[in-house]
Amino acid sequence: MSRPLRYMPDPYTVFEVTCRTMQSRLLLKPSPELNSIILGIIGKALSMYDVRMYMFVFLSNHYHMLLSACDFCELSRFMNHINSNIAREIGRLHDWHDKFWGRRFSAIPILDDESLLDRARYILSHGCKEGLVAQPADWPGINCIAALTEGTPLVGQWFNRTRMYADSRNVSGTKAESDYLIEFQVEIRPLPQLVDLSETARQAMWKKFIEDIALENQRENVLGVKAILAQDPHSKPVTTKKSPRPFCHAITQKVIKEYREGYRAFVGAFREAFGSLLAGHVRSFESFPDCYIPPFAYKRPCLAPG
Repeated sequence: MSRPLRYMPDPYTVFEVTCRTMQSRLLLKPSPELNSIILGIIGKALSMYDVRMYMFVFLSNHYHMLLSACDFCELSRFMNHINSNIAREIGRLHDWHDKFWGRRFSAIPILDDESLLDRARYILSHGCKEGLVAQPADWPGINCIAALTEGTPLVGQWFNRTRMYADSRNVSGTKAESDYLIEFQVEIRPLPQLVDLSETARQAMWKKFIEDIALENQRENVLGVKAILAQDPHSKPVTTKKSPRPFCHAITQKVIKEYREGYRAFVGAFREAFGSLLAGHVRSFESFPDCYIPPFAYKRPCLAPG
């Protein structure tokens, strides 16, 4: 079965992006070093690409993000930067030399405000709903709860290996590895429908979300932070929860139907333009639909709208 085309109905449509490690192994098991590495990678990527980050959480074997971009080409480049650098840096950290990610990232569009808040609640509940910790904020891995509820900055370190390699070619001097660490802060933007609220009102809303999640997921026994940190990152769970990927997130069937019709029109326009390209019309990129990803065999600059 062929992969569906990456489709963005409008620039800066919010997507829920998910990716899982190979065989669901616990390669993303939290630790202070791992947390700093991933935050540094995300911060570096946000400084390079026109992407808006709203929320994220990293569990031991997968992650979820809510984000938007000017077009899918920019989003794809952003995700390629994050996934490739995480695979290299965390693979080096855990001495893992095999394939890191199970498959390419999944990006599901969120088409209305109700669904966006529902997906935000789902992401915030991670760690607690699985019975790993008693409170969502107790999760020792990367999440944005403190940033949303208290305004705590999310800061990580990016290791500039390119510069280190270039300097290693120069025998006149050497530097310590710490000299190649660059600090990046991850900017968390408010959800589009919450932009008009004050920061105090948004923080109060997210605190209420967290309290409700903790009440709904009360358990007598949880795994606990100590057991989580003691897990072997090369291990994998006995069973992995798998569910069908939804076509999109929306409350009403009318919105879903409109999105499906737009996707069909997009696929038709893409196939027609690609056929023209294969026929030898090398300048036919202009005939491709907006917010598309160009075919891998060709290259085109990815420009933001306007």
